[in-house]
Amino acid sequence: MTARVLRAGLAALVLGWPLAALAAPRVFIETEVSPHDPYVQAATRVIVRLYSARPLYHPELDLPSSDAALVHQVGVDERHSVHRDGILYEVLARQYLLFPQRSGPLAIPGATLDAQVLTSVGRSGGGASDLGGNAFGAPYSYGAMAVAVEPLELRGEPIALRVRPRPAALVGSYWLPAQQLWVTVAWHPSSLEAHVGDAINLELSVQAQGLTAEQLPDLSSLMSVPSGVKAYADEPKLDTSVQGETLVGTREQNVALIADRAGRYSLPGFTVRWWDTAAGAVREAVVPSRELLVLPALAAATPASAPAQGAPEPAVSRHGAFRWIGRLGAGRDPWLLASGALALLWVTTVAAWLRARASGGLAAPRPAQPTPSASPPGSGARSRSAFLEACRRDDPRAARRYLLAWLTAEWPPPAPRGLHAAAKGIADERIAQLLRELDRACYAAAPWRGEALASLLEKRRFTTRRPGERISELASLYP
Repeated sequence: MTARVLRAGLAALVLGWPLAALAAPRVFIETEVSPHDPYVQAATRVIVRLYSARPLYHPELDLPSSDAALVHQVGVDERHSVHRDGILYEVLARQYLLFPQRSGPLAIPGATLDAQVLTSVGRSGGGASDLGGNAFGAPYSYGAMAVAVEPLELRGEPIALRVRPRPAALVGSYWLPAQQLWVTVAWHPSSLEAHVGDAINLELSVQAQGLTAEQLPDLSSLMSVPSGVKAYADEPKLDTSVQGETLVGTREQNVALIADRAGRYSLPGFTVRWWDTAAGAVREAVVPSRELLVLPALAAATPASAPAQGAPEPAVSRHGAFRWIGRLGAGRDPWLLASGALALLWVTTVAAWLRARASGGLAAPRPAQPTPSASPPGSGARSRSAFLEACRRDDPRAARRYLLAWLTAEWPPPAPRGLHAAAKGIADERIAQLLRELDRACYAAAPWRGEALASLLEKRRFTTRRPGERISELASLYP
């Protein structure tokens, strides 16, 4: 052994290598950690450097996650060369953010390397070829050379941390150790005014530098909603992106606020408290209180045939004849006076005919039987067609509007004022469920498919409810 070392030393001296180079490893991993004493679930920066003085083929360098810590790779790999102990190394530097999951002393498994290294090169046939390449890839050309490789597995030193618990001042339902944090809100409509049953939409967004989206709190749970207002929160949108050498987590969520009666409502503000890891201090993001103005529900649309203001208003008498609301004063058009006289004469004639019929003097004609296949008269048929067309277009608001018009035309009075009330009055749970889904799609601006509801209501008639049966009235969400 001594002779072998001496011969190696002499060879090193002849070749110009120092003796220290013989003991230096040809491939190794170094790990840099900052800080070593992070707060629990706060980001710790880890830089893993792979040094290699031998060509590595198909290298895979990784810092895996574990139960003790979550790991995210950030930044861009850096490559450079460095001389150490007289040996030229190719260096690969890779950055990670590590999130310790519990406080106290913690040992995180180090980085791992899986690669192949060259063991021998032999001539496989005639001709010669230069075997070129670099430390982190396959050789450029094999030519007539036969290459033998063997696997190389390497693990870096464990990462030792002293993890601090969250400060006592921030013990609560959430914990946000971040480099920076922003909370933004947007109101639609911006006037914060709506009618009873209409939605005021609130867009909530929280964004943090140095945290993942999964670590961010549900802001809707921090809101306090006044009595008389209901809050409906959509599913949140979560996104974690790499920006430079850090992570940015974003959580966005829409909340629909709907009041069931008119008035002014005060929506209290709330505060998001977070820990500034750079300054080691508590910070606050404040969402101010706002006042909502809810107006009475819009009245149902008047018929197109409603008379203009100041004009005589026609109304039906109990005998079916028209009477004129208004007074025919002096100085009016003589044709108008004549028309009024003729109308009075016609009413008198009809009344005499009805008395004669009641006394048996006239034979009443047999009423014509309606044709079963005929469409229902009036606005019901038109509203039904418009409803089915809206279902084909997957337009929830139009479908809701025309369906309520159809119900108003066909439903025995009192007709339901909203789909929630209609769902209670229809003895079909599947239809009731689809009506509630349509209602939710309207106020939450959610995607909606109308095919199922249209297929169930296409042949439906709403005249089968027992007379006098009461139905719960609910103000229309979208009158």
